[in-house]
Amino acid sequence: MIVMSIKLNHIYGFDDFQIDFTYPRKLSVSLLGEEALAGRERFRYKKVVILMGSNATGKTSLGRALLKIFSSIKEANEAILRELYSGDQPARFQVDFVNEGYTLHRFCGIVEGEDITFRYFSAEIGEMDSYEMTADKLTDHTDELKGSFKELKKAVGSLEYRFAYPEIESSLRVSDVKKTALLKTLRAVIGTLDPTLTDISIARDLKDSFVIRRRNDEIIIQEGKLLNREMLSSGTAEGIDVAVFLASMLSERNCFYYCDEHFSYIQSDIEKRIFGLMVERLGRNEQLIFTTHNTDMLNLNLPKHTFAFMKKEIDGNEYRVSVTFASEFLKRNTDSVKCAMENDVFGSLPDDSLLDDLEVTDI
Repeated sequence: MIVMSIKLNHIYGFDDFQIDFTYPRKLSVSLLGEEALAGRERFRYKKVVILMGSNATGKTSLGRALLKIFSSIKEANEAILRELYSGDQPARFQVDFVNEGYTLHRFCGIVEGEDITFRYFSAEIGEMDSYEMTADKLTDHTDELKGSFKELKKAVGSLEYRFAYPEIESSLRVSDVKKTALLKTLRAVIGTLDPTLTDISIARDLKDSFVIRRRNDEIIIQEGKLLNREMLSSGTAEGIDVAVFLASMLSERNCFYYCDEHFSYIQSDIEKRIFGLMVERLGRNEQLIFTTHNTDMLNLNLPKHTFAFMKKEIDGNEYRVSVTFASEFLKRNTDSVKCAMENDVFGSLPDDSLLDDLEVTDI
């Protein structure tokens, strides 16, 4: 599953917001390999996006909105979309994506209170088509679906996605993850973060559960939830979620991944190493959005269009959230993304002028 474009208006603080995941020219060399739909080399998409920005710029909210939109299709349940409505103005959204085969889907809707209206468009992706060419061919099939989310689900097909962050999903699904892969990943990640935790095994008496042993203590992970979190450090507890997410990338295909700030308590070098493993496991026709505050990630040898920066600005009496990709400003391979960010080329650094008042001696 690949997301090509997202538009949000009056949803979770997003007003007239848009982010696109296509890019204009094929790169001669990239550590990410082919960033195009398999069999359609001109249908280019950003396979990996490292999304950065100061606090409250919408990184988590973007994932939450996408999860609600995709879940409404996967579960054929329009009621899920009502959570997008804030009670102020009608919530509007539009998402372009590719699921199975060579079809571009567009799902857009308006949510106002209990009222939900949606439209569905699709177009076949020709052998020589780009995203822009295919989008120009989109045909409205809304009337054929008769306003039914069950019919919408049939038209789109089965969606595969995985979101990771406690504020987005309360627990990570483990039932569809290979237990052997998860056990191996748990041992590697948790053992790296805490060398005293190397005895990890599958629980015999509990469904979809694992046991971590430290001397006489047992720490239980049951159905993606850590039952006795207080026994672990914040970084190690966070590492369990990371391990489940990483293991899922071995178990699923044609999947969309959204990993939101799962490394707040984990050392920078470890974050970069695990991110590298995620990229290695990312298959064709898959996509990863990875949000972080770690500026060391900007030193990774990845295409400039991989790095995106969200910012919130005052527009009249309102705040507007926008996104800028490093490739919009940096054109040479030798340009440093981290240096540009530190010099606020992307306008994403927070305004810390209010802290100036605390520097005076008389308070």
